[in-house]
Amino acid sequence: MEASPRTELEPQIPVRDVRLAGLLATGVALAILYVVSGLGIGAPFPPSSIAEALLRALPGGIATFFIELMGHWARPSLAAGAILATLVLGAEILVVTGRKAAPRPWVAAAVLAVAAAIAVVVGPANEAEPVAVAIALLLAATLYAFTCSRMLRLLTASEAAEVDESRRRALRLGVGGAVGIAFAGAGLGWLARRLGGPDTNVTLVAPADPAAIPTRASFPEIPGLSPEVTRAEDHYVVDINLVQPSVEADGWNLGVGGLVDKPLTLTFPELQQSFPVVEEYAVLTCISNEIGGDLIGNSRWGGVRLRDVLEEAGVGSGAVDVVFYAADHYSDSIPLDVAMDPSVLLAVSQNGKPLLQQHGFPCRVRVPMIYGMKNVKWLERIEVVNKDYRGYWMQRGWSDVATVRTESRIDVPGGNDAVRSGEEAWIAGVAWSGGRGISKVEVSTDGGETWSDAMLKDPISRYAWTQWAMKWVPTKPGSYTLACRATDGTGEVQTAETAPPHPSGATGYHFKDVSVG
Repeated sequence: MEASPRTELEPQIPVRDVRLAGLLATGVALAILYVVSGLGIGAPFPPSSIAEALLRALPGGIATFFIELMGHWARPSLAAGAILATLVLGAEILVVTGRKAAPRPWVAAAVLAVAAAIAVVVGPANEAEPVAVAIALLLAATLYAFTCSRMLRLLTASEAAEVDESRRRALRLGVGGAVGIAFAGAGLGWLARRLGGPDTNVTLVAPADPAAIPTRASFPEIPGLSPEVTRAEDHYVVDINLVQPSVEADGWNLGVGGLVDKPLTLTFPELQQSFPVVEEYAVLTCISNEIGGDLIGNSRWGGVRLRDVLEEAGVGSGAVDVVFYAADHYSDSIPLDVAMDPSVLLAVSQNGKPLLQQHGFPCRVRVPMIYGMKNVKWLERIEVVNKDYRGYWMQRGWSDVATVRTESRIDVPGGNDAVRSGEEAWIAGVAWSGGRGISKVEVSTDGGETWSDAMLKDPISRYAWTQWAMKWVPTKPGSYTLACRATDGTGEVQTAETAPPHPSGATGYHFKDVSVG
C-alpha cells in the first residue's frame, strides 16, 4: 500500500531541532510580552507573575534560607529561573505536539497562552486588565506560532541532503533574527519601564516649617565619605516585587478604618491639605543590611504625621496595632504607641520632590526608629486592629519589633586607597541609631585591640546619620585591620557580637583591611 504524502512540515525533524524552534519562538514571545508589560496597560509579564506568586507562597524557613544564602540576588535569581523554565516549557510543548505527527505550532501556542493566563491569575499583580492581558497573549501566541512554523521549515530544509548555501544562510538568518528579536524586546521592555511608570509630576503642599541643614562647626571634606543627604536616585531599593506597582496619584485614595470612630477616605491633595505638612531628615535602612552594607540612606522626608490622621479618625478602645496595606498586597504593622510618635510620617516627598515609583509613590510610611520592612510603600489603606498583626516578613521569621540597631560603617580608607607609612590618612564613615542619637564613635587600627575617639559632625537631625572621621598616621608598612564602633545617645555601645541580618538585623563591628606602603 502506497504511503500518503507528507505535508511541507511533515518530514521527520530531529527532536533537537524541534526544541530549538520552540526555544527561539518562546524567546520571541517573551520579548513581546516583556515590552507590553512595561507599557503600563495592565498586562503583567507572566514569568514575573508566577515568580512573585512563588516568592510569596514560600514557607518562611525556605524563603529566609535562600535570602541568607544568596542575599539580594535571591529575587533576580528567582525571576531568571522563571524565565528559563518558561523557555524550556515552550520548547517541550512543541516537542509533545509532534510526538505522533508533525509539530503543531498553533496547538503549542494555545497551550502556552492558557498557561500564561493562569500565571497572571495566580500572581499577585492587582493591575491586570483582562482585555489587555488577552490582547497581549494573543499577540505573543501568534508570534510564537509564526516563529515556530518559520523555523521548522528552515530546519527541515537544512536537514535535506540537497541543502544549498542559500538554505544555510536562511537558517542562520532565521536563528539570528529570532535571537535578535528576543534581545531587542528585552531592551525595549527595560526602556519602557524606565520611561513609563506613574506620573509623578504632582503638586506638593509646602511644609509650614521646612527642614533645614543647621549651621555647624566645620568638618573636613573627605573624598569617599557618604554625603549627609542621599539622592533619591541613589537610595537603596528592596521590596518583594519583581515588577514594582505603578500607582497614579490621580484617583489614589488612602482609606483609614478598623477600630476608629470616623473612617476616612483621603485623596492625594486632601491628605496634604487636611493636616500640617512637615519634613524631617531621617535614615532608612533595611533589616537585611549586612554590617558595612549599603542598604541604607539618609533623606529629607516630607508628609503628614500619622498621629494627626489617627487622631482625626479617632482611635477606638482596645487598639493594639496599626496595619498598613500596600498596592502590591504587601502589609505590615507597627504598635499603636509607635504610630502616635510625631516622627512617624505618611510621606509624599523625598528631598523636596515627589516620591519616585521605586520608593513608594504616591505615599509611603516612614518610621525612623524601625527597619525598612515596616516602612510600607505604595500605601493604600490603614487599619487599626485589636491584636498583634504579623506582616509578610514576620510570618517568615523576621523580627516583629525590628528596632534599628546602633551601627557604624567605615567608608574610607579601604579597597584601593593609597595609604603611606608616616603620612596622614583619613578614616571616616557614618553611624546611626534610629533616633537615639550618636554620642561617640571609636576607631581601631589594630583589629579591635585598642580604640581612639573619632571627631563627629553634628547630625542634620536626631534621626539622621552622623558623619565621623579620624586622622591616622601609620608608623610602618604592612597590613592593618580597621574597625569602628558607635555609642548611641542612651550610652549603649554597638555590640561586638557578630550576627547575621536574620531575624533582627545584623550586629558586629565593621572591619576593613588596609595595606600600607
